[in-house]
Amino acid sequence: MALLTKSDILKGIDDPKEFTIESLGGEIYLRPLSSAELNEVTDIEAEGYGNFEATSKGRRNPDTTGKMNLKKMNQATAKAKYHALYLSMNNPKNDEWSLEEIKQLHGDQIDEIYENVMKLSGAETREQDITNFPEDE
Repeated sequence: MALLTKSDILKGIDDPKEFTIESLGGEIYLRPLSSAELNEVTDIEAEGYGNFEATSKGRRNPDTTGKMNLKKMNQATAKAKYHALYLSMNNPKNDEWSLEEIKQLHGDQIDEIYENVMKLSGAETREQDITNFPEDE
């Protein structure tokens, strides 16, 4: 196994990979997001979750209260996806994309590209993660 230098490791986000996007009918270059960029995307999405208060009466029956605004959640999720695509698609192997141009893509195109960006960035939800999620007994 080769010894990596700091520059070898850090250039990973500047190394776009070609992905076939079925909904576009072709290929596009995407670059992985850095951990800081992934945090930005997560923070944008979290803006729509609202505030929750929880008091613990026991592991099985915690009291939780909160209000969720589904419209705000949907808007925050869309904004997070647009931001992730903007960061990933603007790389040396693609033409420059504006946020407004990205917003003009069809929903299925946004979703498919976003899934690939998250997978490439190591942030996809895996089946094993779902299987390992603790359940109430």
